[in-house]
Amino acid sequence: MPDFTDVKMEAEAIRKKHISTFYREEFLRHKGRLECQRPFFAEKTYEEIESVLNKLIDEIDRICEVENFEELASNLLHRIDVVTNLSTSKVNPSYRIH
Repeated sequence: MPDFTDVKMEAEAIRKKHISTFYREEFLRHKGRLECQRPFFAEKTYEEIESVLNKLIDEIDRICEVENFEELASNLLHRIDVVTNLSTSKVNPSYRIH
């Protein structure tokens, strides 16, 4: 029979994985939005933002191991949203440019 501590640790790992998946999908949505907005950015600026998004997507599992990971991931998502303006869109986000 599994120890209560083991069950609790497994539940926490599953919870972190779900949260990690959620944020990865959100960052991917913002990356798609950024790609639609590419013509409006200087090439260097676009590449820098894309690089940050790629790093976040690649490192999200590690980010979710940080003690305050939910707050950190939420803050990072908000900062990216300031650039892409995806969450404030009043129309289908795939059509909205600005």
